Amino acid sequence: MPFYQTYLPTQSLRTIIREIQVFAANWNTEENLPPPFITCLANTEQNLYFFAHDPIKVVPAIHVEIPAPPVIITGPKYIPVGLKFGKDHLMVKVAFHPTGTYRLLGANMEQTVNKGIDAREFWGDDLNDLLEKIKMIPFDQVADLIMGFIEHKFDQQIRPEEPIDTVAIKMLSPFPEHSLADWAAMACLSLRQFERNFLTRVGISPKLFIRIVRFEQAMKIKNEFPEKNWAAIAMECGYADSSHLLKDFKSFADFPPSEFYLKPTSGHSELPTG
Repeated sequence: MPFYQTYLPTQSLRTIIREIQVFAANWNTEENLPPPFITCLANTEQNLYFFAHDPIKVVPAIHVEIPAPPVIITGPKYIPVGLKFGKDHLMVKVAFHPTGTYRLLGANMEQTVNKGIDAREFWGDDLNDLLEKIKMIPFDQVADLIMGFIEHKFDQQIRPEEPIDTVAIKMLSPFPEHSLADWAAMACLSLRQFERNFLTRVGISPKLFIRIVRFEQAMKIKNEFPEKNWAAIAMECGYADSSHLLKDFKSFADFPPSEFYLKPTSGHSELPTG
């Protein structure tokens, strides 16, 4: 039977991490599982993934499969990206706040957009040792092990929290009441400084970030209230009309809203989103 559980981070990590997810499924031994594939649509997430059992493959296009590193750091996406799971799948997803990865690693997050980077570039052999430990313990102990590892790195290398870090979290609100100039002022920066710093810390521009947040909210509403039509959802999410939501679907999902329930995606799936 598949295992799936979410965990809150320890108190010391809550300024950079939102939650930890552990998902395990074995397509070799379990029946009635959906196919081991999902398409991640545009999203604002920054994640640290551990794939301790079979490797996964990134599928950027039909008939193209690229093996992913066993520990990978991913940034926001503005195009859909397919993921093909291994038959024996164990995923640990450390979901960061919008600038959390930057604060922990100091890396320019632009390099993670629409793709990922091998986390061993930052932590080397320490991650190989951690992967071996993950393989040897019960699933319900994995999150504590990883949080202990990150806490050690946190103490060694965390960057100080700045106003822009708090602002970026507030910008996840699907119904913002502020302009970019307002957000910049809250971050104690000029608009140009805010846009430049946001790009480095988050990976994408604040304008694109807000647009993706609104798109994700539209999908969330459709999942919670499937009887709502897309025109009503577009209005609720602040789109001028449904044609603007359709435009976002073409950009961020590569399929029209009418096909929302027809394929497994991060917007709608029986599997966790990654």
